[in-house]
Amino acid sequence: MRARLRLAGEEGFGLIELLIAMVVLNIGILALVATFQAGALAIGTSAATSNGTAVADKVMEVYRSMPNAAIYLKNPASGGSDTGGWPNGIPNSTSSWYSAYQGDTAAYNGGAYFDYANPTAGSWVTSSTIGTSFPPIAATNTALVPSSATSIAGNAVQGVTGPDGQSYPVLTYIIAMATSSGRYVKQVVVVVHDPRSTTRTLARESSLFDPAATP
Repeated sequence: MRARLRLAGEEGFGLIELLIAMVVLNIGILALVATFQAGALAIGTSAATSNGTAVADKVMEVYRSMPNAAIYLKNPASGGSDTGGWPNGIPNSTSSWYSAYQGDTAAYNGGAYFDYANPTAGSWVTSSTIGTSFPPIAATNTALVPSSATSIAGNAVQGVTGPDGQSYPVLTYIIAMATSSGRYVKQVVVVVHDPRSTTRTLARESSLFDPAATP
């Protein structure tokens, strides 16, 4: 009789129901938190990409405001090594930016990498570019660079402040490209990297500059 009474009793079922309810509630809360985290990550990624695109536009607009002969990369005789965290010219093998810059072969059409020993060879447009090598592109002219553009124009690798106040690493490539008609134009490629992870590319922008066109 006593065993039957125990089997018929409902003592303790409330505690079991409470435990089940807490488990189900925890599962729901954890799923909700995961959703919030995924949403925050997506928003952060979108914001970084948007800021990177704005930086690429900012740099490209500088070139669009300049005469064709003023569009070139600096290549000082002692250039290529890092000074203050950035290379003082097109990165050479001693620069911490060399691998990222030289490795992006698509940015300079897979041609030969810039050679400081012979800066006038190849299609890289630098401060020592000889105009007659790429008709009708004129020789580069440092006097034509506006003072408002000196902080951005000519730097192969630099930090550019984005809309969020962060400094974004910007890699710039300028080469002479032949058109189907045999004329040459300048191709400027701007690649913006994530300041939190410099191996990640946020934005890439390319534009052609015809010597016959005025800014």
